[in-house]
Amino acid sequence: MARPTITLITDFGTTDGFVGVLKGVILGINPSATIIDITHEVPPQSILAGAFIFGTVHRYFPAGTVHLVVVDPGVGTSRRPILVIGPHACYVAPDNGVLSYLFPEAKVPSAPGAAFTPIQISLPEGWHAYHLTNSHYWRHPVSSTFHGRDVFASVAAYLSNGVQADSMGDPLETITAFTIPAPVVGGGTLFGCTLYTDHYGNLITNFTAADLPQPATKVTVHIAGRAIKGMAASYQDADLVALIGSHGYLEVAARNGNAAKLLGVSAGGEVTVTMG
Repeated sequence: MARPTITLITDFGTTDGFVGVLKGVILGINPSATIIDITHEVPPQSILAGAFIFGTVHRYFPAGTVHLVVVDPGVGTSRRPILVIGPHACYVAPDNGVLSYLFPEAKVPSAPGAAFTPIQISLPEGWHAYHLTNSHYWRHPVSSTFHGRDVFASVAAYLSNGVQADSMGDPLETITAFTIPAPVVGGGTLFGCTLYTDHYGNLITNFTAADLPQPATKVTVHIAGRAIKGMAASYQDADLVALIGSHGYLEVAARNGNAAKLLGVSAGGEVTVTMG
């Protein structure tokens, strides 16, 4: 029988003992669990960054994986702890939009610079969600500042042990997501924005390869007053390049440098694409 897999994404960093404690709680409940650290370097309190990272990695794990995503600036408030069950995996997280990229319903055409607005969405057919209200599956006493340890890690471990999702809490009709800006076409120009800045300072935009006019070699990407002509094949093709990254999104990168710092752009920065 395969060992159950639990993945971890947090903004805890590795200086303190928070990550180790999560693993201790999980292994205390399910010693056979395989725990995979995706990252603990999500910028502190950045739900948007945590959501983007998770959205680009979750599909690479085997069916039955339990994904634990804890970027939770609202810990201790009225925000709900939730469990989402999809056709191939389980997702344990605060109900703050950190799971947004799982759901195409969250992608809406938006004007340049539009905010990532929280909305309530219904789950697709075959998906289910639960408000984690059954404290039997929590660690006690529950700290009001560390639900990652006392609620989320404990629930994830019990799920990996085969406990049924519907015993964890009350069914939900909707969950929180934030609107993910989709490109807008106007007058022959594609309007979009940056979604995320990676470890290298590469600016990840909301354009996918399918969004770009063809041939892509003829497009010009406009960002922060700079015009980048054509799609590059590598990060070394020019001092400033536009290319499709391994995640499938158009990104802007500086050769051996940091495009975000060079251009002074962060998440939500305006990007346009034209032909020629």
